[in-house]
Amino acid sequence: MQSEEIEYYKKAGEVAARIKKEVLGIIKPGLPLLKLAEFIEQKIREYGCEPAFPPNISIDDIAAHDTPRYADERVIPEGSLVKIDLGVHFNGYIGDLAFTWCSEPREIIKANEAVLEKAIQAIRPGVDIAEISALIQDTAREQGFGVIANLTGHGLERYQFHAPPSIPNVRTEASFRLEKGQVIALEPFLTEGGGWVKESGNCEIFRFQQEKPVRLQESRQILKLAKEEWHGLPFAKRWLYSKISPVKLSLALKELEAVEALESFPVLKETSHKPVSQAEHTVIVLEKPLITTWMKIS
Repeated sequence: MQSEEIEYYKKAGEVAARIKKEVLGIIKPGLPLLKLAEFIEQKIREYGCEPAFPPNISIDDIAAHDTPRYADERVIPEGSLVKIDLGVHFNGYIGDLAFTWCSEPREIIKANEAVLEKAIQAIRPGVDIAEISALIQDTAREQGFGVIANLTGHGLERYQFHAPPSIPNVRTEASFRLEKGQVIALEPFLTEGGGWVKESGNCEIFRFQQEKPVRLQESRQILKLAKEEWHGLPFAKRWLYSKISPVKLSLALKELEAVEALESFPVLKETSHKPVSQAEHTVIVLEKPLITTWMKIS
């Protein structure tokens, strides 16, 4: 990896860390989810970057992929586990950061951070991901919690927010040794539930998948935006409301999904309806791991 690339990853990670600090300064029960998501997006741009994906604000048993709808009226609930997953990119180099907040002290949040920290300490060139996966699951159990088995950590590459390798949060027979200069996002999800998520509810997040012939002009417009403006990274349906009428927007998205021109990311819920927590950092694999999203912000 070139030194310039490392600096780009560090820039994106520093912005993500700075925004986390600012979010912790404003989040409270009653805060509208849409206002929080737009605050995150605005701050990313103010700091000279772009969203790598729409902010995910997932509450209690919703584990991932929940971003506010257009005109969403939901608010932060009292006493709930609120997972905030934010992605920042600078020239395509991504900082992926997630944390869990609650208006009350919750042991699962502290445990999740401890699991993530221990996993990061094991990262080095040559380590097998199976070792990291076992460490995540075992540490979570020691803390009294289970992990979500079908959500994983992942690699990051330029303009690719989910790249190889996949890093399971449970013991695995898969073998892959990390290489110096790889960029990964470690992302353990903890729960008191059964440890499995399934697709549920509306889908508000999409990503360019491939060029396909489509009938609607609005479909062609969305494909152009998805590929050229958002560089194949995920986007929110609400980002399109200022560009396309709501009725035509829904029809166009359905057409694009039907021909597999777009990939969709449905909301994921824990199957036993137990609350889920999440913690995530972006790490560059070096002899001493470089955590790009974990920086001291004055």
